[in-house]
Amino acid sequence: MPDNIDVVRWRIEEVDNEIISLIGQRMRLAKQMGQHKVDTHKSVRNLKVEDQVIARYASRAKESGVSEAVSRQIAMLLIRESVEAQLRLPKAVKPKKITVVGGSGKMGGWFSRFFAMRGHEILVNDIISSTIYPFENNLRRAISNADVVVVAAPISDSSDILRSVLDLKPKGLVFDLSSVKEPVTKLLRSAVEKGMKVCSVHPMYGPDAESLLERNLLLCDCGSPEAIKETKDLFAASGASITVMPIEKHDELIAYVLGMSHALNIAFFEALVKGGHSFEELRAAASTTFDLQVANSKRVAMENPEMYYEIQHLNPHNAEALDALIEAMAEVRAAAKNKVSDEFIRIMQSGKEYFGGE
Repeated sequence: MPDNIDVVRWRIEEVDNEIISLIGQRMRLAKQMGQHKVDTHKSVRNLKVEDQVIARYASRAKESGVSEAVSRQIAMLLIRESVEAQLRLPKAVKPKKITVVGGSGKMGGWFSRFFAMRGHEILVNDIISSTIYPFENNLRRAISNADVVVVAAPISDSSDILRSVLDLKPKGLVFDLSSVKEPVTKLLRSAVEKGMKVCSVHPMYGPDAESLLERNLLLCDCGSPEAIKETKDLFAASGASITVMPIEKHDELIAYVLGMSHALNIAFFEALVKGGHSFEELRAAASTTFDLQVANSKRVAMENPEMYYEIQHLNPHNAEALDALIEAMAEVRAAAKNKVSDEFIRIMQSGKEYFGGE
């Protein structure tokens, strides 16, 4: 072992550089494999092969002085990076003309990039011109020849903008991306009754998502099987987990998935703000559970407050979900104060069973 610690640091840096270089080589090979899959119309993911790769890393862990748990994590990270790179490769599809209304916004921009990478022709309609894709500020002209119209608008504006689109009787598929469906449900159902191909989509991820790999994508059925099929086809082989549900069911679920989870995180950091202890003081004494909760709450705190307000305010089912949360907090508080632990244990056990624990 060299006496000079700087020499050791230098050698560690050299090894780190070699590791990054090898990862780069692995990614280039993964892209070659991905191109072969594209050319031969094979699925990007092969779970059997992925399991073999993870097992290979685990088997080499001991002889390399690495824990099996860490080796498995490394293998899974490399696999995910490779799959995401393969999913971003251009696909040999029949190009469609896709107009993204609101395509200059964050989610509109994400969908514009996604469809462009899959070989489709993108046209953006927005109040802010696009510097990346062809732009048309006249809505009628923007959708006149579109095979697909995607409406990416703030929740509070989604109904008015969608109505303006549907009033022009577009010939192709139309779907919105709103996080709350109550403002547009009747409008979409009515459009289907008039013979339009309409459904509703909710991407359960933000505009920073690298790909759709293992991301949830909700397809809300408004009564047009043709619209659901065409929308599924647009996202085929994207790695997304697609769930189809009646549009009326959407807001009931989202009240818990977004409404309650957002409120819980907001209440958490609001309690910290009012608690009188600095964040630095709490972080110095933090547990693993606290760190995980802070990570979630911090992400929420950095988000757009107007959008989060709309998710809370416009979903008619949120009050029910928040009432359940408040009632549950009261039960936990009462159980913790009780001199007998039975009720507290019952609450913990019910949660364990709910999540599939034994």
